[in-house]
Amino acid sequence: MNYKLYTLVDITHTGQTRADPGKETLRWKEQNFQTVLQTLGIRANVTFTQSPVVVELKGSLVGFDTEEPIRVWRFDFTTDRDLLYEREGDPVAFLKDDFHLVPYIDGLDELMDQKYAVFNTADPGKNITFFAK
Repeated sequence: MNYKLYTLVDITHTGQTRADPGKETLRWKEQNFQTVLQTLGIRANVTFTQSPVVVELKGSLVGFDTEEPIRVWRFDFTTDRDLLYEREGDPVAFLKDDFHLVPYIDGLDELMDQKYAVFNTADPGKNITFFAK
């Protein structure tokens, strides 16, 4: 099944897997991306054909509490089983549960300050949303 997520957190897939001198920021971005993959992988084998992309759009279009244009990272992925994250009619309920309060590395290329460096799937302060496609 196909899904997409939007987040205010920098999850750029840099491919920098080592902590080489002068490349710490690239490593931290990659670490955030790996955190997303590992959290998704709790329940499923995940595949993707494109790395996360940065888009600017009205926040309310993707579940954030703002009418203003914001910069978000969009990540499209596929799972090996259908309806894997569904509970009580919500096709992404388990994604919300799994990601809520998972820590990430902040202070990268995010435009919005977050109070805590954890993924938040609930208002107030939501910084990640999910959709079944």
